[in-house]
Amino acid sequence: MVEDAWIRQAPPGATALAGYMTLHNHSDRERLLVGANSPLFGKVMLHRTVMEEGIASMVHQPLIPIPAGGKVIFKPNDFHIMLMKPLQALRAGDQVEVTLEFKNGETLSVSYEVRGKDELMDGDHSHKGHGY
Repeated sequence: MVEDAWIRQAPPGATALAGYMTLHNHSDRERLLVGANSPLFGKVMLHRTVMEEGIASMVHQPLIPIPAGGKVIFKPNDFHIMLMKPLQALRAGDQVEVTLEFKNGETLSVSYEVRGKDELMDGDHSHKGHGY
């Protein structure tokens, strides 16, 4: 199940955006997220921001384990979905379909909400959850 799936609105001409969510695993087995895709982007990758010697860098993640009965939070400065080469401009309020891919061959379609700067600062964005 996915909760609170959102994408930060980027300035016009941006070549990459970041997507965030909380990914729950209600099963009794670990699940491995191995990829994602979207018809609105040329490429989608799993990334994590890591700090090394005070410098943040994004590192591609070939897989992200979701523990049995647990969750992984995709948030700024941590795990995120990197959405590259957008095929159209996105504005606050737009919905973006992303398909999550798991190692066992299963997929999960998720609708991400594009959020503008004002929505991110209002403190209420964590309450806009959706189950898929």
